[in-house]
Amino acid sequence: MDQGAIDALVKLDMTSLTAFNIPLRLLLVVLFSGTLGWERTAKRRGAGIRTYIIVSLGAALTMMTSQFLKDYVADGYTDLSRLGAQVISGIGFIGAGTIMFNGFKQVKGITTAAGLWASACMGLAMGAGFVYGALIVWVLMFLVMTVLDTWENRFFSHMGEIRLFIVFESFQFFRVFMQKMKANGFVIADFEMDKTGLNKEIATYITLNLKKRVNHETVIDGLSSYPGILMIEEI
Repeated sequence: MDQGAIDALVKLDMTSLTAFNIPLRLLLVVLFSGTLGWERTAKRRGAGIRTYIIVSLGAALTMMTSQFLKDYVADGYTDLSRLGAQVISGIGFIGAGTIMFNGFKQVKGITTAAGLWASACMGLAMGAGFVYGALIVWVLMFLVMTVLDTWENRFFSHMGEIRLFIVFESFQFFRVFMQKMKANGFVIADFEMDKTGLNKEIATYITLNLKKRVNHETVIDGLSSYPGILMIEEI
């Protein structure tokens, strides 16, 4: 790219509503939010690429509508932040719908909800023509949602403690399991036990202190071979 093209890009005015700027802003919103939503879709989260794009497009359109009212309808007298503020508060309803308390006593969906909220803010910035700020946020969000997620999984998968959700066929198998745990040197730090409906199945939440740092998948594979275990999963 020659110096003239670079200067033209730097001087590009994205703050005005023109036939060129409007579709450009919206296309950039689709690109940025779609990338973030794709990361959620790849992990099979409830709110994925379509949700992220729709939320960001709505936020961008809201901000551009505020600017349109200021420039062409209200003779310059309107609060540009008023409609945008409603988006920031209103997105909480969508985000709350992605947060769930699952059967493993875990809260799921907080990262997705936070991503939707930040994606809406990014859409507002893009709609206002603040493309540079939206670009920086997009890059940082993508790094946080991908690189840090990988690091976090590696860190927790080698901790000296593992918390498991295990379903046994009956209390008898649970008792045999506990005996084998003690015989093999596992330290049971904590456990809870519930019955699962009308059957004899026993659902347990067990925290094990490992003798050394090993991959948790290796531990789960070893324990899954024990008799009477219907389900085992790390929580």
